[in-house]
Amino acid sequence: MVFVLTLIRRKIKTMKTKKKILVAIDFDEQSLIALKYAKYYAEISKYDLEVMAVIEESGFMSKLVSSDEMVVKINKEAQTKLNEIVGNIPDGIKLNIRIENGKPYEKIIDVAEEIKPAFIFMGKSEMPKYKRPFVGSNSMHVILDSIYPVITIRGNFDFETYKNEHHEILVPLDFKYETSEQVTAAIEFAQLFDTRMRILAIQTHGDKGDEMKLLTKLGKTKKVIEEAGVTCESELIQEEKLSIPEIISETAVKNKSALVVIMTRQESRVSEYVLGSIARNIISGMDIPVLSIQPWDVNEGSKIFTMFYDPLDVY
Repeated sequence: MVFVLTLIRRKIKTMKTKKKILVAIDFDEQSLIALKYAKYYAEISKYDLEVMAVIEESGFMSKLVSSDEMVVKINKEAQTKLNEIVGNIPDGIKLNIRIENGKPYEKIIDVAEEIKPAFIFMGKSEMPKYKRPFVGSNSMHVILDSIYPVITIRGNFDFETYKNEHHEILVPLDFKYETSEQVTAAIEFAQLFDTRMRILAIQTHGDKGDEMKLLTKLGKTKKVIEEAGVTCESELIQEEKLSIPEIISETAVKNKSALVVIMTRQESRVSEYVLGSIARNIISGMDIPVLSIQPWDVNEGSKIFTMFYDPLDVY
């Protein structure tokens, strides 16, 4: 029997995205770092750039003034500042800058629904440890509530080193769950940015039989990726002492990853405001960009990426 491993270009009619990158700015250092990466991604992909800032209703300035005239003045000043911050844009990239008023994460989601970006870029600021299990930052709210993929960047990794030396997409896979959306997203990013992939499975316990099952699934997944025209390496790490986020972080550093692609499925459905601990710790602990993909079975409207045929029943 011959299996044909080909990508099926089945476009989702209800959820077409446009060649746009949405980046949200709040004028702090971390969001400016996100803007720098978003401009770089736009240059490589030739996608248009939508830059937005939100004047928060509960912010200090909003409490001081309430008249329409003052709101217009504040927005105008914010627009001027944003224009200065954005600066030069690579040739061939269309730029749109906008100011919104309201709760930042709500406005980001609203604008995303309006312009239908390929993905959203956000800075990820540090949070106190006691707040980390809960969504207390705008980026975490958007990751949970948006139907569009979100790329977060935390820290201030050397940007020139990133551009010159980091050319691999790391995809940590948990084969206990559905992973086809995650792999498909990574394939499309690898094709878009002309880079290679590394798929990773982590075994924290189990016997030789479990090891062989993981190696078999890695091999089948690697073949699917290579049939899509993407260079791919596969790796199984057996580790009992380090946590899964620590292993992923070490692997990303060792292999100079440019992007880590994760699923944001919740290990516990206790609350819609709780992000799974593994996903949360990966996002909070990585200094390079992390792409968060929502499971299709959680949000049916998020079938953004094309889907591929799985005749070998890898997943």
